[in-house]
Amino acid sequence: MFKMNVSLTFEVLLYLNSYYFGLFAVCEIGMISVKYFSFNSLDHYSTDFGIFMAVCLIEIFRILLASRGNLTEKKWPVIVAILLTIPSVLGVVYLMIWQSEILRFEYVICGMQLGFCAAEIVTGILCLFSCCQTPEYY
Repeated sequence: MFKMNVSLTFEVLLYLNSYYFGLFAVCEIGMISVKYFSFNSLDHYSTDFGIFMAVCLIEIFRILLASRGNLTEKKWPVIVAILLTIPSVLGVVYLMIWQSEILRFEYVICGMQLGFCAAEIVTGILCLFSCCQTPEYY
């Protein structure tokens, strides 16, 4: 019977997301600066930038906490990281839909970030189930 190592899959997703989120943050900072200098009627610029910075802090903390919890096989850091995914997803949805000015490229990078978050939620929950089991020794 084929048995998938969920902990490894979760760690690989966290590793890939750590690099992708760096790219996401750099692109988003570039697009925020372009919007600031190009569009004159940005009433919610400070709100957009504040939400972006909050998403950055939450996402960095979430990735580090989930990775540490996964590597030490402790379930509480993974649970907190899964719960921190909710405000992170809401922030990315804000950047994707409710921002004052939205560029087409933002739809693409925000959609990919939401895909990473969804995959990490699923594998994180599956990893919790495998962490709760006692190991079988032969």
